[in-house]
Amino acid sequence: MRTSTKIIRLFAVIPAATAGCFIAIMSLGFLPETGLVAAFAATLVVAFVLACGFWESPAARIFGFARGLRPGERGALAQTLVLLQVLDLAPGRVLLRFVDTGGLQATPIGRITVIVEPTLIHGLYERRLSHEDAAAVIGHAVASRRMGPSRFDLVARLWAFPWTVLYAVARHIARMFSWVPAGGFAWHMRFVIGVIVVVQGFQPGGDKAIATATGILIAISYIAPAADRAWRKAVERDADRIVALAGLAGSMVAYAQWQLGDDSMERVHRITSANEERKQWKARAAAEQTGLMDVRPLARVLTHPAARI
Repeated sequence: MRTSTKIIRLFAVIPAATAGCFIAIMSLGFLPETGLVAAFAATLVVAFVLACGFWESPAARIFGFARGLRPGERGALAQTLVLLQVLDLAPGRVLLRFVDTGGLQATPIGRITVIVEPTLIHGLYERRLSHEDAAAVIGHAVASRRMGPSRFDLVARLWAFPWTVLYAVARHIARMFSWVPAGGFAWHMRFVIGVIVVVQGFQPGGDKAIATATGILIAISYIAPAADRAWRKAVERDADRIVALAGLAGSMVAYAQWQLGDDSMERVHRITSANEERKQWKARAAAEQTGLMDVRPLARVLTHPAARI
């Protein structure tokens, strides 16, 4: 992965982890200092265990709000997983998210795990999606995990978990009241509330600590998601190429068009270009193989004993 992409990832992880620690401290403020130290030490131990690659399954279920596949769901995915195994894009573990998020149909988490949306399983079962379509989506998540820094993914999610929960709740509430006039506009203009709180906090008699914390959280609510989107966009380019070279360009194009609509033009062009490169590579390999087959019989004739007479 390019160094610039790693830097972008840090801009997403560090603010979210900082906000998560701050929210956790505020939430556990009722504990004595010994309790806070014990909670911090326990978090460090869990982070070390996750960094070593242990406890990924339960951690992925908690941080991904997911569960294991039931027998029927696993059966619906069976042919897809076999195809992915052939293409060397099979995930080590597949989990199912509790509810649809409306985002990507498959997302990587940890080192070997991929979380799929219920819509993907239902589409396979109802035959609205082919196994190639599902393989393209899951394979793209696997390729994204290979291109992105996955070793410390669960560690970063652990420290940022309180912030993730708070941000998800705030977004859900904003979505629930989106029918209210200017409800969505109020969410996008939340920095105004932050500025007001900060200004009031630094007025005589105001609470500077709350003002500072509010300003930091409002800033992080913009910085962390923006950096995360930029990182995913950079990883997406390399993952698109991997999936296209694996022979799933058609399904990947259909998925990109369904997901992005008119904004998918550049991504579709990128996938199509990688597919054309794959076709040229196959044609060149076939031509070399044919040329080799034409040469070998000739070589046998020239070395035949009759050729010495």
